[in-house]
Amino acid sequence: MTYTVALAQVNPACGDLEYNVKMHVAQTEQACEAGADLIVFPELSLSGYLLKDQTLDVMRRADCPEFAGLRELSRHIAICAGFVEEGEDGIPYNSAFFMDAGEVCHVHRKMYLPTHGMFEELKFLGRGKELSVFDTRFGRTGIVICRDLFHPLEVSTMAALGVELLLAPSAMPARGFGGEELAIEQTVSLALGSASTFLGMFVVYVNRVGFDDGLGFYGGSALSDPVGGITVSAPRFEAVQLLGTIDTSHIARHRYQLPIRREEDLAIVRHALETRRNS
Repeated sequence: MTYTVALAQVNPACGDLEYNVKMHVAQTEQACEAGADLIVFPELSLSGYLLKDQTLDVMRRADCPEFAGLRELSRHIAICAGFVEEGEDGIPYNSAFFMDAGEVCHVHRKMYLPTHGMFEELKFLGRGKELSVFDTRFGRTGIVICRDLFHPLEVSTMAALGVELLLAPSAMPARGFGGEELAIEQTVSLALGSASTFLGMFVVYVNRVGFDDGLGFYGGSALSDPVGGITVSAPRFEAVQLLGTIDTSHIARHRYQLPIRREEDLAIVRHALETRRNS
């Protein structure tokens, strides 16, 4: 199967839900016209990132009236976008929904919320407790949000559960200036390469651009292919929509050439965990 994914490297307006919804509709319509089957937006793309005391003002459920236009558009193109989710417990979560065929098919809550240095996510948002692994028309799919991608145990577990398409919306600030590449770009490249090269997954990494209250985001969105490496690479600091092609036959080819998935033995991991727990 071959399909087209749109990487929507956008600049959301912090706290302006109405503006951001309109921007998502316009981006999704553009992707539809270009023939894309799936569009992926950055982390918290419908709300902005550095919300602080605005968090509750933009908190919504994925099936809220404000997102009705996106649900309708998902009859023509699958959509993954980030938002502040109103949990059933009333807690706001840093989440991403996956819409297709006019419905909300899945919602992922960010598991690892950085709260150190410039980051304060746990001060305002709840923490997700479950891996996102679900079946779509594109095959078994997973979602990780920004810092989640840097946790290899979780990503490798998703691969062991059969994930072939990993969606990675992000709001990664620019930091580590001084070389040809930002230091954070090198870290992201390593994470993408590991997921594709060793775990045999396509990874759609979509980072935002722009500023929230002085905090700048660098973009650099990318599509990582288990056979071809980085096949789509977005520029730094520029709002842009790029298209990439995913050929799922690359997964079988990769698994034949580097059969790590076939070699994997979860019983070894389970035994180690149980032994540690009982010691």
